[in-house]
Amino acid sequence: MKAIDSNIRGLLKGIINNREKAMKGGDVVKNDLLGILLESNHAEMLENRNKKSLAMSSQEVIEECNAFYLAGQETTAVLLVWTMVLLSRHPEWQARAREEVLHAFGNQKPDNNGLSHLKVVSITRFFTLMMLLLLVLLTLDEFIFLCHR
Repeated sequence: MKAIDSNIRGLLKGIINNREKAMKGGDVVKNDLLGILLESNHAEMLENRNKKSLAMSSQEVIEECNAFYLAGQETTAVLLVWTMVLLSRHPEWQARAREEVLHAFGNQKPDNNGLSHLKVVSITRFFTLMMLLLLVLLTLDEFIFLCHR
């Protein structure tokens, strides 16, 4: 486990170093989280006359990247599990989604362009997100009720 952690940190450190070199060379990369984070960090250092204590260290940037990556993995996993649960409870929608995917792709690997045209799959995804939102709101409402007893 430590070897994997060390490997991931090394990869992230290399990516961060490359981005920082690009920024010093005049390239502005703000189209992703890391670019925004590094740009903000750089602006913070300039604003406070290069006081590194006020800016994030490379280690802190790596920790932020890890946190966002893991949060994204968790969110995706939860969405997929709930989608599978809902589809298992509604086999008619499962059959419709399967038929749509097979009709659109056959035996080919799905691509982003084709996925965006799947109506039944999109409806299923949005319905699942709506159900998850309702579940969170009901849980939050119940939590608030219990706190005020």
